Amino acid sequence: MASIAPRHDHSGMGGSMIMAPGVPDLFYMQQIFWAFVGTAIGVATIANILNRILCHHRIISSRNKGSPTPAKPRSFFFQAHATTSAVIREFSYYSTPISFRNIHIYLPPVGPTLVMVFYVVLITVCVFYRLNTKDLLEFEDIGYRSGFIAVAQLPLIVLLSGKRNIIGFLSGMGYERLSWFHRWTARCLLFTVLIHMGYWLTVWDKYDYILVKIKEDPLTQRGIAAGSVLAWLVISSLAPIRGLSYEIFVIQHVISWIGFVVALWFHIPDENRVWVWLPLGIWAFDRFVRAVCMIYANFSIFHKKSTGFLGCKATFEPLDESHTRITIANPPVTWKAGQHMFLTCHVVAPLSSHPFTIASIPEDEKLEFIVRAKRGATRRFFKYAEKVYPSLPSSTNPKGRSVLIDGPYSTIRPLRQFDSLVFVAGSTGAAFTVPLMRDVVQQWIGTTPETSQRLGLSPPAGAVTRHIRFIWVVKRKSSVGWFGQQLDKVVHDVETLRNEGVDVAVEISIYVTCDDLLTSGKSSITGDRRDSSRGQIAQRSGSESPSDEQKKDFSTSTEEVTSQSSASSSKGCCCTRVITDEDAITSPCNCASRRKQEASSSTTTSEKPKTIVDPRIALLAGRPHVRNIIRKTAELALGEVAVVVCGPPGLVQCTRNAAAAISDDRAVHKGTGAQGIYVHAETFGYA
Repeated sequence: MASIAPRHDHSGMGGSMIMAPGVPDLFYMQQIFWAFVGTAIGVATIANILNRILCHHRIISSRNKGSPTPAKPRSFFFQAHATTSAVIREFSYYSTPISFRNIHIYLPPVGPTLVMVFYVVLITVCVFYRLNTKDLLEFEDIGYRSGFIAVAQLPLIVLLSGKRNIIGFLSGMGYERLSWFHRWTARCLLFTVLIHMGYWLTVWDKYDYILVKIKEDPLTQRGIAAGSVLAWLVISSLAPIRGLSYEIFVIQHVISWIGFVVALWFHIPDENRVWVWLPLGIWAFDRFVRAVCMIYANFSIFHKKSTGFLGCKATFEPLDESHTRITIANPPVTWKAGQHMFLTCHVVAPLSSHPFTIASIPEDEKLEFIVRAKRGATRRFFKYAEKVYPSLPSSTNPKGRSVLIDGPYSTIRPLRQFDSLVFVAGSTGAAFTVPLMRDVVQQWIGTTPETSQRLGLSPPAGAVTRHIRFIWVVKRKSSVGWFGQQLDKVVHDVETLRNEGVDVAVEISIYVTCDDLLTSGKSSITGDRRDSSRGQIAQRSGSESPSDEQKKDFSTSTEEVTSQSSASSSKGCCCTRVITDEDAITSPCNCASRRKQEASSSTTTSEKPKTIVDPRIALLAGRPHVRNIIRKTAELALGEVAVVVCGPPGLVQCTRNAAAAISDDRAVHKGTGAQGIYVHAETFGYA
């Protein structure tokens, strides 16, 4: 029986570690790991810089009358860049839909998944490089190496978790996107720790030494403690557990992280403790910057127009049975469309801070949030609004409750650099897409405030965009009122621009899926209908009824389907058809017959349809055929198209896959003349 002579002192954890001949030392492999990570960050930084240069070039070119299509690459360099981007997008956007009965699993897109696959390969190679996994004599070497690679990952994990971090600044990505990588790198850290633990246990098991080490060795005890806390951090961060209570998750996550760092500090050797100091310093810096920004944003002493101790006062207005509008008038901070803030109101919801998308633009001179009441703080906000708002005098402007804000956060590529835009929103997802659309319209009008251009990194004023296609899917017609005034203003502003000879157009369609007043046949779909050309309005009489031939055409232009997203979200909505042609005359859904003609339905038959938005905004009963909408927009575009989607996971996945498929079918930037499609997706849920 071969004996194992311990070549290392485990109590030193590498202080006198001597590897086998030809095997790189432990600190060298840590350097190799960070060389690859740094290279990846560098590539993302270069891509971000190129995107910024391209944006500036496009907007400046739009001012030159000799460049009618500034969103179309012309130089060889940018043509190569566009082709490379198109190839990467076509496979990186795609996500495989998985369904089992009524359970739908939404996997991440291929792009981020491949990044994490490469990361797993990197740490695996760093752990086992030039070591023999079959030689029991080298198991200690693997145990040491894996421990060193594990601790070297800590700074990266903390960098990816910060709200204001260097990686986000360099790569142009918001923390809410980096947080996905944060969670998966933490899981990879646990994977490395399990390798570290497994190989040491194998060595000890050879001599029945495991229990002795656990009972008598303090170093082993501290290592097990650190590994156990890390396992809890990973398990408690899983979406089903994290979603049970966001407030409790955040508190326990910070406490557990501190416990993990303390246990790790006493477990690793002195020469490796720099990998603990670094993440602690990064974390402290992030907290310090956030604290300074919060103090500046919230205390009236820093703002002349603010009164009282805290500068932000919020009013809470109930919109329907489950949504609240929170408004902060004359906010002391500025922001950009598409950003969000963390809102805290300790009087209403103590010790909780939630991220909410900003549903207004700086020109409104107010911060506005549309919040869906779920549980916890959002439910308390809604109940407070129901209790307080009806008692407020309508003729006065109530001061509201003092609140704290943290932000703004998030970033998105300037959409005004694209020739055509497609916005797809589900329910409160319009809080993200409506401000982005309005921001482009403000650029057309030329009324964007100078404050948005103060930063040198911001692109110049102006817009390349010529056409906007806006799609909003809601369950009930009453939800349209959330943004009714904003949408009406967009239609009016664009009409004014077109009358002045400006070649721009906006097409807005609202799909209602679960409203009997709209889908039961009692209220016909009224308003103007667009023809296939951009910006042209074709009048259709509200009393016009479809002929038999038109009804036949309708049957071929709509599909009665129950999509994955519909099945999970509609919960009994009968109007699940997908409208493939908005210009066809469609008959309304007949939900009432499926619901056994409720007694109340007879009283609503005589009700006249009420105009809730501008008649040039289409109200449709059903669900949009996203792929057709994107394809039609792309076929008419003279330059690159941007698709922005915000809503339930099913809608987001469908939109991404549709854009990837259309890009592949049309062979964009591959010699066909077809232009690329960029997708920005926002999914409901916490980051």
